[in-house]
Amino acid sequence: MALRKPLSEPRTYLTALATAGVLALAACGNGEGASEDADAPQAPDVAVDEELAALLPDAVAEAGSVTIGVEASYPPGEYLDEDGETVLGFNVDLIEAALSKLGLEANWEPTTFDSIIIGVDTGTYDLGASSFTVTEERMEAVNMVSYFSSGTQWFAPAGNPDGVDPDNACGLRIAVQTGTTHDTDIEARSEACVEAGEEAITIEKFQTQPQATETIVSGLNDASLADLPTALYALQQTGEQLEFIGEQYDAAPYGVVVNQEQEELSEAVAAAFNSIIEDGSYEEVLAEWGIEGGALEEAEVNPAV
Repeated sequence: MALRKPLSEPRTYLTALATAGVLALAACGNGEGASEDADAPQAPDVAVDEELAALLPDAVAEAGSVTIGVEASYPPGEYLDEDGETVLGFNVDLIEAALSKLGLEANWEPTTFDSIIIGVDTGTYDLGASSFTVTEERMEAVNMVSYFSSGTQWFAPAGNPDGVDPDNACGLRIAVQTGTTHDTDIEARSEACVEAGEEAITIEKFQTQPQATETIVSGLNDASLADLPTALYALQQTGEQLEFIGEQYDAAPYGVVVNQEQEELSEAVAAAFNSIIEDGSYEEVLAEWGIEGGALEEAEVNPAV
């Protein structure tokens, strides 16, 4: 099951989203060349805004680029192209459009999901971007600049043979990506099961969501939960082997991770996102990926959640 491959038919993905209305929200590229996938959505050309670029810290402006930590196995948000090196995805396109306003190039560095915030905090990366849901806990460690919104979606084998119910998953085997909000979600549900005198949930944790998804297809685990775009992508890539269980919930913004001491950089990134929202290039990216329902009206540093 090739879950890492780029979207071979992005328009099919867009149609599926639009038809299902699954992203009607209330509101988890390396810049060095074009994708090998000619059918992949293409990012818009965005011109530098000198006034916005002037907001950058001197060191960042002089460097002309930022290093971004990313876990590149979470399609369609961020994933590797067929060359195994270039990072693609709708998050990549959105963030690169904003950085273009600031005159910055993005150097994407794939790593493990749970190492990104630590890497930003210690200065290994200038930014972190990997479908990070904005949470109070994360904002205690880093700044987060909101730019998109998505909720959580459960999925299970087609026909739901184990009768998975997200509100009553006691005793089931659930697969999640480690360090995500879905990891926290399922841990809390398991604790509630035990407190109610029910059997705990057996939680299998994986470094990437595709690894977790593979165990649902194989029958090793009963269900998984992921951000809605990623869950829909899993259904698309596995044909008729999986199905959604219930509706998405807890829609919340994604955030770009910035070191707390980098207030100027945080504000500059937020201003850049607001600029692409105003000039329409933000909506252009969302439309290319079929995720217009996740649009935010305004990007903010450390938004209330």
